Amino acid sequence: METWQTIALNLIFYTTCAQIIISLMLFLKGFSKPLLANCAALLCIVLPDYLRLNGIINTTYLFFISMLGLCSFPITCVLMIQHQHNQQRWITVLPVYITASVSFFLLMLTPDYNSLVLIVLYLFTYIYMLYMILAAKRDSQSVFLALFIFLNLTYLSVALYTLDAIHVKLSAGLTGIIVPFVLWHRLRFRLTSLMDRLNAINDLNKKLNRQIARLKQSNDTYRKIILEKDLELNQMARHASLAELTAGIAHELAQPLTGIKGMAQNMIDDINAEEFENLRAVSELLKICSLVDKSSSIIDHIRNFSKKRNTAMKTIDLNKVILDAIDLIQHQLKKNSIDLIFVLDDKIPKIRGDKISLEQLIVNIILNSKDAILEKDFISSDENGVIRITTFASNEAVSMIIEDNGSGISEDIMHKIWSPFFTTKKRDHGTGIGLSICSKILRDHNARVDIQSDDRGTQFLINFPANALRESEVQA
Repeated sequence: METWQTIALNLIFYTTCAQIIISLMLFLKGFSKPLLANCAALLCIVLPDYLRLNGIINTTYLFFISMLGLCSFPITCVLMIQHQHNQQRWITVLPVYITASVSFFLLMLTPDYNSLVLIVLYLFTYIYMLYMILAAKRDSQSVFLALFIFLNLTYLSVALYTLDAIHVKLSAGLTGIIVPFVLWHRLRFRLTSLMDRLNAINDLNKKLNRQIARLKQSNDTYRKIILEKDLELNQMARHASLAELTAGIAHELAQPLTGIKGMAQNMIDDINAEEFENLRAVSELLKICSLVDKSSSIIDHIRNFSKKRNTAMKTIDLNKVILDAIDLIQHQLKKNSIDLIFVLDDKIPKIRGDKISLEQLIVNIILNSKDAILEKDFISSDENGVIRITTFASNEAVSMIIEDNGSGISEDIMHKIWSPFFTTKKRDHGTGIGLSICSKILRDHNARVDIQSDDRGTQFLINFPANALRESEVQA
């Protein structure tokens, strides 16, 4: 035996002993058991030569131990590879079992052909190992292992010319060292990848938990908003019912008022104009008729304002619309000691619009002004709330200004005032739909609005297009 072969066998022996120690230390781990079996078979291969070369012991029994190790090593090595490529459990190791068993009996029966039998056994084993590796999922470790086994095949093919069993032992020793190392590195790489995936999953779970917490908080917030909106919708439903009830009451009141007027008129007709003493009664009856006419006018106005209707664009006088709208809410303004100042230009041209919608626009803005005045703490007790309504015209627009000396609108909510259901009032005092409706009315009339507000009050400047009427007349 050459010197390099002796050195190689010694290195293989010491490395195998180290692997056995590591396997015993990690015996409870999954990979350590196949590794320990493989190391035991490899130790049986190199131990007899190690004892003989170092002059420790030299008996014929060592030959049988070496043959047993050489025949069992292919089985343990294939089992170790199969354990690592666990996704290929369907690949059976039965052919290796059969080949190793037949080879062992041939070694016992034909000692002269030991080298040939062993080389053929290992050539078959390496080919089968290549098949197992290439049938599994390929990675860098599998490619390196396949390349190493292919080099082993080449080495043993050359050894066929010498038929020296030492080449089989060296091949088995190198395989017993390199294959576990590569498989261990592959296992470590898989564990590292698995840990990285687990860490990534944990991070995703943390993000998911945070998102769930945010969604839960958002759901709670939305639930509160929905409850508030339900209350507001209920209040709106009550307002709608009240509007229908108001229209019904107005209709019911109109009939007795008509009867009262008819009776008063009949009494006037029955009185002889020459009866001087009855002239005072005639005067009172005329007053009754006048008051009935005024009441009927107010009731008709309320009925028209309350009932559902489609927008009807007509030529209208903006000043008259303002005065009619004030008639609806004048009592509320007087009750709260709010002064009304009119600066109406009689020469402004008529505009094209829907009278009832514009009345609703004016009523909503003035009611908001009233609420702003009531919220403000005036410095002097003699100072009253004032709402000023101004109209004027230019070449491009017919303008209306509604201004008050109330508490004003803060800048942070100025962009929200047109939003549906937005209100700064208490739940029982506002629904947040008044200015939202005003926004739609302004869009329907192609009107522009500019709002100026501070702690001294708020000013709504509304510009209606002056050429709308002219265009409609030209089209007509």
